[in-house]
Amino acid sequence: MTFRLNHLGTVNRLFIMCGASVLIAAAVFTGTASGTEHRLSDKYSMKIDPAAKQQLGEKTFNEVMAFFHSAEKAIETKDLEALMALYSDNYSDGVHDKSSAELIWARIFATFENIAMHHNMKLEKASSGKNMVVFQCSGLLLGVPDVKKVPITIDNWTNQEHVLVKEAGKWKLIGTYGTERKRLWFDKPMHPLF
Repeated sequence: MTFRLNHLGTVNRLFIMCGASVLIAAAVFTGTASGTEHRLSDKYSMKIDPAAKQQLGEKTFNEVMAFFHSAEKAIETKDLEALMALYSDNYSDGVHDKSSAELIWARIFATFENIAMHHNMKLEKASSGKNMVVFQCSGLLLGVPDVKKVPITIDNWTNQEHVLVKEAGKWKLIGTYGTERKRLWFDKPMHPLF
């Protein structure tokens, strides 16, 4: 039996080559994207009453959950255009419409970093054709006003009703309703999306 000592540099090169091959193979076989796909932050959470899936059916439930995840992604990446695409042109929240909601989101995006949300939702109603759903929601919108500071609550809501409708095959927010109250630097009561 013959033993041979390899030079440390050779062993390191072999380790790096094998390690790189394993990582590339893992990325290919698990479908890992190459950094282009946004992952939701660990600050985001959404708890939904499990009965909603049973009431809506798996297809509608998954579509509605995709709507909420798309909204969070747009908020975290400050993609105002993508966020506003989730609003119905007929959106109404008290005295606010889609254009005033857009101005509010633009101001939030300009003022805060690391924006994320927490939701606790319960399905309240669904139309017979399942093209309209109403979720009762309580939650927080958080953000950091300065890189050196900690996150603060930009907005919070309790038992607000979020009404989604299916328009041209896509879920849109048509309104948010609940008890009015003053919020951080808004001159009118407003809960901008969730």
